[in-house]
Formats: sequence, C-alpha cells, structure tokens
Amino acid sequence: MKGKIILEEAFNLPRLAAEEAKLYASVQGAAALGQALADIEGRIAAMDEAGVEMQVLSLTSPGCQGCADPEEAHKLAVESNNYIAEKVRANPSRFAAFAAVSMHDAKQAAEELTRAVIQLGCVGVMLNDFQSSGPNGDAMLFYDHASYDVFWAAVEKLDVPVYVHPRMPSKTIFEQLYRDRRCLVASAWGFANQLSIHILGIATSGVFDRFPKVQLVFGHMGEHIPFDLWRLDHKLDRDRFPQMRMAKNKTIRDYFATNMHITTSGHFSTRSLQSAIAEISSSRIMFSIDYPYEDGLMEGSSWFDTAPLSQPDLLSIGRENALRLFKLDRAPHNMKPGLTLQELEIGGLKGPIYPDEATHLRTATRG
Repeated sequence: MKGKIILEEAFNLPRLAAEEAKLYASVQGAAALGQALADIEGRIAAMDEAGVEMQVLSLTSPGCQGCADPEEAHKLAVESNNYIAEKVRANPSRFAAFAAVSMHDAKQAAEELTRAVIQLGCVGVMLNDFQSSGPNGDAMLFYDHASYDVFWAAVEKLDVPVYVHPRMPSKTIFEQLYRDRRCLVASAWGFANQLSIHILGIATSGVFDRFPKVQLVFGHMGEHIPFDLWRLDHKLDRDRFPQMRMAKNKTIRDYFATNMHITTSGHFSTRSLQSAIAEISSSRIMFSIDYPYEDGLMEGSSWFDTAPLSQPDLLSIGRENALRLFKLDRAPHNMKPGLTLQELEIGGLKGPIYPDEATHLRTATRG
C-alpha cells in the first residue's frame, strides 16, 4: 500500500543523538542508532521504498520527561520544537511533528504547546510517560493529577491529540522490579507495563469526562490494554472504588469509542491486530513503525501491506484515520483524503485501469 502515514517515529537533536543512543543500543549498534535519530532528510528514500508518504516526528524518549530540572526540561522543549519545525517547513509533504513539552509545570506546558501548535505548526504533542522530578531525579509526576487540568484544557482548546510513549523506569522502580530481571526492563515488557498504568490513570481520574474532546494515542498495539478490556471493565466496580473519579456510567471500552486510539508501532502481529480490530474497531487504530528502534521501514510495511484485512480496514488504519485525527489535509501538509485503491495500490491494483485513464475519463464524461 502506498500513501501510508506513520506516527511513532523518533528523532533526536544532533548534539544529543550519539550519546543518548547508548542508552538503548549496544556499543556496536549505538553509532548507527544515533545517526538514524539525527538524520531526517535521509529517511525519504526508505519512505518511498516502503510506500510511506508521511512521518510524524517526535523527540525521542525520554526527551523533556527525562530532565529532572524544570528549567533544563523547558529549554530542551523549546529547542526541540524550534529545530523540528524548521525540518518540517523544509518538507511539509513528507514530515509533520509532535511538540515536546516539559511537564514540571502544567501552565508552562500548556503555553509551550500552544506556541508549538499555533506558531510552529505541530500537529499534536508527545509525552514520554511520567516526568522525572526531585533533587535526585527519582520522583515521578503523573498527568492524571488534578493540577494538570490546565494542560488538558489547553489540549482540548487547541484540538490536537496527545501521544503518550513509554520510557525507562525511575531508579527506585528499576531497583525494585528490574535489577534482577534486566531483560524485561524496556520494550520486551516494562514499557507497556508502566505506561498502561499511566494511561488507565488518566481515564479513571476523569480527564476524559472533564475534557471530552481530548484524544489520547498510544502505540505498540495498545500497550496491552485492548486485550484486557473485558477484565478491566468487569473489575472497575464502583462499589469497591467509590472514590474513582471516572464517570459512573462509563467504561474503559466507552473511551475507546470517543477518546482513545492505538497504533501498531513495533508490534507487527497479524493476530494481535485482528484482535484489536475486534475489540475496538479499525476506526481507532493507526499504522506506525517505531523507527529507528525498529530496524528500517520495510519489515513493518511489508507486514501491514500483506495483512489479511479488508480493503476498508487497510485504508482506515494505513492512512485515513491518521489523516483525519491529525488534520493532515490542511496547510502546510495538504495530504489528500479518499485516494482511490489504484492510487494507493491496494489489492494488487496499480496504475490506471485503462492505458490512458485520463483520456478514457474525458471521453466518458463527454458521453
């Protein structure tokens, strides 16, 4: 399928890329990862080969959320947003961007997000799970606390989605859970384990009830949540948890119909995708890859392009849902909704049906 849009695709500032890549890769792999994170223009050839029309770029995890110093975190957000806005302006038909914000102060986060959206053209915001805080960086700030309502109010007013992404755990969590289980600390299990609690905290704290237009996106086929919906809703018993701030007549499944979306980033399983479609519908799922943490664009693209899905589901997940949610049909991106199966080369269709389709259409129109 041509024309795909991918949403969880990381970059890093050139001054940080090489060193920070060492947190996520072996000594041998860190150099290549750092180079891939810093190289934005060089992605276009691989995008063309994989049938990807647009990447929505985001500052790599943990980004601003890893800065325990509030001033440092905010400076990084401003620098990152200014940098990526220039890259997008240079090629708006292939790239868009999520804003980065420091979440030490909700009002400051709201103000920087507003600047990034209104002045710089960002199409949403990426939050890398909790905000590190405190003198030793071990405190964790979560956005389901009522003090963040000013941030959620700005998100709703701006009408842009919030993508929440995992990060490495705090020092205390690492010591308690992962010191003797290091293989589970990151993408194998820990990322989804930690982030799913934050996502569910946002839902059960009533954020979607107070700000019903807020749209939350999360990757890796939903961080385990779609596959546990029945049990979640069965066990969130209002008699057991009378202080839960979530609306009394709502379930987590309800919020998937109104406020939550998932992507396929880094999770290329056909059975999992089919299960997610059955649980939350194809209208709440978007294709993504998780580049460059997944090695290249072809593995994920080849999997998706050949997945046994209906043509409407391929269209929705591969392109139309993201185009609509992130308003990519507007300036400066001007992507076209509703392209034909021939234009997107879906179902084995490629090029015009007739040798000169334009001539045929003109003739047919004249009657």
